[in-house]
Amino acid sequence: MNDVPLYASRLWPPVRPRTGDASASTFDLLHTLGLIARTDATGVHSLLPLGLRVHDRLTAIAQRAFEERGALTFAPPTLQSRTLWEQTGRWDVYRREGALLTVASSSGEEMCLAPTSEEIAAATVRDHLRSHRDLPVRLSLSTRKFRDELSPRGGLMRGREFTMADAYTFDTDPDTMRESVAFLNDAVAAALTGMGLTGTFTAPADGGSISAGPSTEHLVLADSGQGTIVACAYCGNRGDGAVVDAQPPPPGPDPVVNVIAFTLTLPDGTTQTATAAIRSDLHVSPRKIATATGAARVDLLDPDRLPGQLGKKAGTLTPWDAANATDVLALYDLSAAELETFAISDGDTGLRTGIRWSGARGLPALHPHGTDLHHATEHSGCGACRQGRYSVLRAVEVAHVFELGTQYATPMNLHYSDPDGRPTTPWMACSGIGITRCLQTAAELNRDRHGLRWTPGTGPADVHVVVLRADQPDMRERADRLARHLTARRVSVLVDDRPLPAGDKLRYARLLGLPHAAVLSPDHPDTKTEVIARSTGRTARTDLSHIADENPFTHI
Repeated sequence: MNDVPLYASRLWPPVRPRTGDASASTFDLLHTLGLIARTDATGVHSLLPLGLRVHDRLTAIAQRAFEERGALTFAPPTLQSRTLWEQTGRWDVYRREGALLTVASSSGEEMCLAPTSEEIAAATVRDHLRSHRDLPVRLSLSTRKFRDELSPRGGLMRGREFTMADAYTFDTDPDTMRESVAFLNDAVAAALTGMGLTGTFTAPADGGSISAGPSTEHLVLADSGQGTIVACAYCGNRGDGAVVDAQPPPPGPDPVVNVIAFTLTLPDGTTQTATAAIRSDLHVSPRKIATATGAARVDLLDPDRLPGQLGKKAGTLTPWDAANATDVLALYDLSAAELETFAISDGDTGLRTGIRWSGARGLPALHPHGTDLHHATEHSGCGACRQGRYSVLRAVEVAHVFELGTQYATPMNLHYSDPDGRPTTPWMACSGIGITRCLQTAAELNRDRHGLRWTPGTGPADVHVVVLRADQPDMRERADRLARHLTARRVSVLVDDRPLPAGDKLRYARLLGLPHAAVLSPDHPDTKTEVIARSTGRTARTDLSHIADENPFTHI
């Protein structure tokens, strides 16, 4: 509990006299200072007592942001049944992606350690929702989640086990759903600010396997980021390369046009084969394919199992094959449609060069209508201003807000009675804040050359009481008295009561980076303490007797 003072002499793991290197990576610094610990499993970490305090404080900040705006907190299970996930079809989707950690009970029941909570949130509301008078519903939750990451990396940035603070909303129609989306974005922004994540920004994003509808990422720029965005220096437009409007980058010499095949799942559940012609140096964005076609889902076709009407295997398809195939929707990225001459596959024998859309080398004329289908990358033209070009920047996605619509409610038979008594499907939205990712990100963004630097209310404690000559009983008594005064004022305290040299203690205080340090010295009168603000280095002397009436740590 944060209202109980921590004593460094009792901390586990023990704090070493000269632990930590201020120049180390943030993850290594969190490890050597005893906030987190590695385990034998890749991508799985333990939160040690100091790290758990940070984790719990960040979680509380997120929960408070949602609750202050009217959400109610509940606690769903992380262990969820296969039958629940099969209702939305995501059991197979996540298994196909290799992202689902599954277990089986002794009776053979298949379950998963859920990576996300859409199904369980919808099922919880389904069991109790009856009337339009019951809406809107706004629920928040904080749970451990699991994802079988193929390449966990970056410490807490991308692990197999993590904590998310989520919220789910249920509304009567698209307009009220969008009001809830505004509520979610506002709550997320407030939570991230409270966590000390200044400089966050929002950008349109790809909803991935969670949402086929619009979504918004909350991001911070950081060299340690495991993701990327594209940004235009000319107009400031930025976002996920999978969704931002873009013009293709200039082609290199001898460009090649490839054809990629997809299966489109349409909103009515029917499927259609589609192809996309694109320059070989670029990648197709499935999200842009979905936007262009209205598909609810876009799946890359297995190269070894192309539909018979295409007549060829992947890697040998040409735009003419796609255009002449029956029941195939042929699409063309701008990068391909704008070329004057290019090369195409010549089956297993190589490339046919000198190809033109107007007809050449024995091919009839094609008249492709170009659409922006490529994943924007370095030097792609900005589709917003059409003046600048995009650069790729490393970023951390710390939160995401999704418009879910009826994507989950419909297959899960979630209904309410409208004013005329007719069964009606509610519209859903959701948000997720990565608590464990925010922990490492906050440490990364706020550190300096001396070590970590926590903002108020986020670190393991708020005040680091550094007791010089802690072996003297009167110094211990002064420290205990100060700790009692501060905790009575809801200020959390870490007391360094170890019998170590002053230099080691002060260095440790700078490395750990609590917002304020209070130095108690036998050279000071027993009613005085020196207060140091970690963020600025400013110091002030204050009388201990005043602390019960006024918190001096807010003024320096």
